Amino acid sequence: MSKRVFKYSAVIASLLITAVFAGCGTSNKEGNLTLGDVAKVSETACAQCHGSSINSQSGMPIYSEYVQSKHFLNGVGEVVGCQDCHGGGAQHNGVGPLPYDGKDGRLNPDQAGKCFGCHKNSFLGLFNANKVPTAIQKAHFYNITGAGTHDAMYVTKNFENGCTACHEPHNPLLGKGAAERSAWATSGHGKVSNAPFADEDFKENTSCIRCHTSTGYVNFLNSGWTLPTTTWATAGDNGREVLTCRTCHVNDSFAVRGTTAFKIPYNNGNFPKQLPSIGESNICVACHSGRENEDTIAAVTNFTNATFKNSHYKAGAALMYLSAGFRSFTSLDTVVGTSTYRKTLYPDSTSVPAYGVTGGVTSTHRKLGTTAINGDGHNTAFFVPGVLDDNGPCVTCHLNASGVADRPAHGHTWKINQDAVAQVCINCHASETTDNVTGFASQAALDTFLEEQALVSENALGLIQNLLLTKYKISYNPDVYPYFYDENLPLVNGSKQQVKDWTRGLGNNAAGNLFGKRLMGAAFNLQLIVKDPGAFAHARTYVRRLIYDSIDWLDNNKLDFSVSATATAYDPVLYQKGAQAFTGDVTLLTTTLYAPTTDAMTYLLGYSRGTGKWNNPERP
Repeated sequence: MSKRVFKYSAVIASLLITAVFAGCGTSNKEGNLTLGDVAKVSETACAQCHGSSINSQSGMPIYSEYVQSKHFLNGVGEVVGCQDCHGGGAQHNGVGPLPYDGKDGRLNPDQAGKCFGCHKNSFLGLFNANKVPTAIQKAHFYNITGAGTHDAMYVTKNFENGCTACHEPHNPLLGKGAAERSAWATSGHGKVSNAPFADEDFKENTSCIRCHTSTGYVNFLNSGWTLPTTTWATAGDNGREVLTCRTCHVNDSFAVRGTTAFKIPYNNGNFPKQLPSIGESNICVACHSGRENEDTIAAVTNFTNATFKNSHYKAGAALMYLSAGFRSFTSLDTVVGTSTYRKTLYPDSTSVPAYGVTGGVTSTHRKLGTTAINGDGHNTAFFVPGVLDDNGPCVTCHLNASGVADRPAHGHTWKINQDAVAQVCINCHASETTDNVTGFASQAALDTFLEEQALVSENALGLIQNLLLTKYKISYNPDVYPYFYDENLPLVNGSKQQVKDWTRGLGNNAAGNLFGKRLMGAAFNLQLIVKDPGAFAHARTYVRRLIYDSIDWLDNNKLDFSVSATATAYDPVLYQKGAQAFTGDVTLLTTTLYAPTTDAMTYLLGYSRGTGKWNNPERP
């Protein structure tokens, strides 16, 4: 037993012994309790009954939890006792209520604002005379004024007196979820300076509140995914919310909110796309599906004066489920190779039951977190019931997979990092992470495994960007809305003008508008994929096909499988095509490039996973 554990055990034992002689509370019987001041009793009395009681939310003994907390061990002798939070125990007697216990309609300490008796919204007197903190960090309270970019905060108006939404109360720093909270605070969901929360007051806009505020998201989920028509903004409230713990979890027990399958409300619900139910990952897809798709582009009637239809950002779920992306460069019934064009752009119905089309695109990544992964041919020994087959692909890859060892902080950074590679990726991609050590992928393995795939995808997107500029005089700036600018037009006040005439002079007629639709569609695909940094992994085959078709149409306004020639002309060093793609068995990952073939070219073109020979036609 460590000295620290022995110390805590001795403290509890001492308190219990003292409590036995002191009794619990006063000798008076329970009377009518009021919420006014109730006399305190010796704190040792609390340990008599609660020394072994289990906190149902954290799963830890309440008293042992408390004596390890900063409320008890603050180093300056100012112990925050049980009654400082729950109210005096003079009328308790072990069976009656405390003034603040949250039972029978009474307030709990959090709701009663007891936390703020010590932790005030003040940044001037941060410590009292004994150097005990009396104010909490700026990120909790930061009520800014005015427009522009300002940090968000944790405790907005709707989260006042709601500390237990994120903190286990008896030991806020070491209780259940502490590591997760630390990871979350630096993540894309919790960092107060992140653009999705700091760039503007998103709660003022009904189109934004469902994903850019915690309150708006919870309302969206609880409504059965009904689009908001009003905001919850009130005059004088300038607080900007991050996505707090309460967004995905119910309370400090950290139970995950229950959800139903999500229907993507493209174009304000005019073109909805129903997704399959994928358990806890339903929570993720609601905000990672984008806001527009090709139906929005198809609804435009005049492409001589059309603002770019923006996909929105980080639409990884929409890509994984093949719901976003412009596909209409030709008729969907056109035959490509041995299948119809439609089947090469829609998910296979067996990947996730009751979704997609028979003979469509299969995906092991889409199976992850579902029972469809069991028996998958990539690793039949590993993909068995109970392993990586629950909670959907988002949770499996970005948080913590089922049936395997826990990741640090249960993955609450949401990053595909060394832990994610070791827990999930390596089970199929072992030979691509050859410097894996003791079950955890090294940074070098992560770099070679993921970064190289990201690079060849970026190279292909660069080819789309180059074609837009050289053939259509359209420049792309991913950092400035509306992203696509007309190089044929003069500058206005030193700034480029956005593209409005997508027909490039063909006019508002059938031919011009068909051309304009497909040109905007290619630009849409570029923006959609660029704004999802993990697109190359979320839907590898589908994304490659969107890129291929965009290039194939842009180079001569028809699909004629000319991408390899176009790529070679663009960069003959980067894009080289040998007699075949690989030697060896790609399925077994025992391959080498067939010289002079380059990795960049194998990303653009299709090839046999068994023989390494190029597809005919070359489309992936």
